[in-house]
Amino acid sequence: MLEAFNKFLFEKCGLRGGERVLLAVSGGVDSMAMAHLFRMAGIAHGIAHCNFQLRGEASDKDEELVREYAGMHHISLHCVAFPTQSIAEQEKESVQVIARRLRYEWLEKIRREEGYDLIATAHHMDDTAETVLYNLSKGCGIRGLHGIAERRGHIIRPMLFSTKAEIEQPAASQGIAWRDDASNTETYYARNKIRLLAIPALREINPQWERAMVANAQRF
Repeated sequence: MLEAFNKFLFEKCGLRGGERVLLAVSGGVDSMAMAHLFRMAGIAHGIAHCNFQLRGEASDKDEELVREYAGMHHISLHCVAFPTQSIAEQEKESVQVIARRLRYEWLEKIRREEGYDLIATAHHMDDTAETVLYNLSKGCGIRGLHGIAERRGHIIRPMLFSTKAEIEQPAASQGIAWRDDASNTETYYARNKIRLLAIPALREINPQWERAMVANAQRF
């Protein structure tokens, strides 16, 4: 996986060598695996963690895991806590929209203040496939069929070369610690409905459904 990761970083994400990268690490398997790969690749990086305070003690445990990882490997760590629910209520906007906005605004602030060249998020192939299907279900123009870009401005997505299943297997075998978000198993949110209800049926039709959708997004 490290070889594929390195190749994707330089060929698709546009790294030239020598950049400092700020990693957005939630504590989930995707971002913890990304942090591990950056460390194994020897690329200068720091870690940023947002505690959205939406899941009580579970949110604090996520932060604790990220802090322990950064401390163990002597990696610069930047943490912030947001009263996300309160902000969403005040602005009469969905929690997901507010959390996304807060996250990216804060990451960009840290990037500029601390002298990082890039921000890396841990989106993977499944996320691209889900995004295309989600946009199709709502109705969208051709832009909504593009999926998730490998790079947009200062933001790179170096895990897009892999599916979630392909991330979980080596992460488990290499002893990478992570935490699962229990809210991902609930069907209250639209994207969770797609992930939990629609995609399993599509995967029965095509076991390589995620890769097929990514290929479609590239054609679009």
